[in-house]
Amino acid sequence: MKKIIFLLVIVLFAIGCGKKSDVKAESDGKISNFSLEDLNGNKYESSKIINNGKKTLFVVAAEWCPHCRAEAPDIQKFYDEYKDKVNVIVVYSEANSSLDKVKEYVKNNEYTFPIYYDSGSEILTGFKVQAFPFNLIMDGNKIIKEHKGELTYDLLVEEFGK
Repeated sequence: MKKIIFLLVIVLFAIGCGKKSDVKAESDGKISNFSLEDLNGNKYESSKIINNGKKTLFVVAAEWCPHCRAEAPDIQKFYDEYKDKVNVIVVYSEANSSLDKVKEYVKNNEYTFPIYYDSGSEILTGFKVQAFPFNLIMDGNKIIKEHKGELTYDLLVEEFGK
């Protein structure tokens, strides 16, 4: 009986650890609705943020990443000037980091753009992020372009000014 209970616990643990992402990208660039969690643990549905008639800058970053650190001030400047015209979503990954480290980094740099935390790596897995920063330009729930490398303020103005 103890062996059966032990095996049942192992199976349930394996199922629980095999958590799948709720992000699904289609071949035509459309993505399913997915959840975002801010630094205070509040959850939001992506559709309520990105389906508002504005294009979206979607960034997956890591607080320890030098390229992410280099582009963040430009994202802040862009957000300050274009927040009424463009959605900005920056998701910090838990990869080699922690929520406390991200909170400290954001506080120390006084970033005010919308920041979320990928505590379960669902965003990382769902978008198949291979490197940081991971930058997308979206229109509603459709990916228009993936930008490789660091973003600059001028590049953001050029991309979203089209």
